[in-house]
Amino acid sequence: MLPATWKPIEAGGLIRLGSSRDGGYVVPKRAVLASKTLISMGLNDDWQFEKAFRRLADADVVCFDHSVTWKFWLRYYVEQVLRLRWGRLGRYLDYRLFFSRPGVEHRQIRIGYDQPGEVNVPSLLKEFSGSNIFLKIDIEGSEYRILDDIAMNSSRFTCVVIEFHDVDLHRDRILRFVEGMTNFSIVFLHPNNFAGTDDQGDPLVLEMCLVRGDLLDPAVPGEPRPELPANTSSRADIELRFAPADTSQPPEFRRDRAVGAE
Repeated sequence: MLPATWKPIEAGGLIRLGSSRDGGYVVPKRAVLASKTLISMGLNDDWQFEKAFRRLADADVVCFDHSVTWKFWLRYYVEQVLRLRWGRLGRYLDYRLFFSRPGVEHRQIRIGYDQPGEVNVPSLLKEFSGSNIFLKIDIEGSEYRILDDIAMNSSRFTCVVIEFHDVDLHRDRILRFVEGMTNFSIVFLHPNNFAGTDDQGDPLVLEMCLVRGDLLDPAVPGEPRPELPANTSSRADIELRFAPADTSQPPEFRRDRAVGAE
């Protein structure tokens, strides 16, 4: 079972942005509207979240992905042709159109350390000022290199959406990160069924959304709570199970208003 402190709290004003399956996330609309910059770490061939964010908020969009180069697109098109996926052949044109707009940028830089070809969180925060940054992270395991810096600078962010990989190997690090985000609450947690489960039936990949306390809307009775379908329809969805809350912990570390499957 997953730790009780990961169980999402009841919250209002949640919306779904991005792709209908993999790449889509449930986020607080208020946090989106309060953001002046979206820093998106990890792009691949899906920027539907970034497009939806841009339509909703008057915010700059800066994406970081060192792997999306001309070689990436060459391999991509060869694969689509071989698999007869004709509907995807316009993807590069859409990429060019979106990232040519004012205030929208793709930087071919790796997220990691402060060294040539890479950038770390402290360096980014020197460039992007203010406390209204929305952070989206899907960097295939490199997220663990930047968790401490995110927690140390949490006041700079309106919301953090992050995909955790190999959860079975890094559970303690995720626990420390969640506890370190002291003024944030988890409002959404979703299993990525592409990766499957461990031997206890818990997902190996989790998508988590944390929102800053001053941007958290209370739940409204009767308000529908947006959901995400399974990331892929080719595999069974994964049910989230949470351990009972530890009542010996201080109240600030408990999720007394948590919702979800037991």
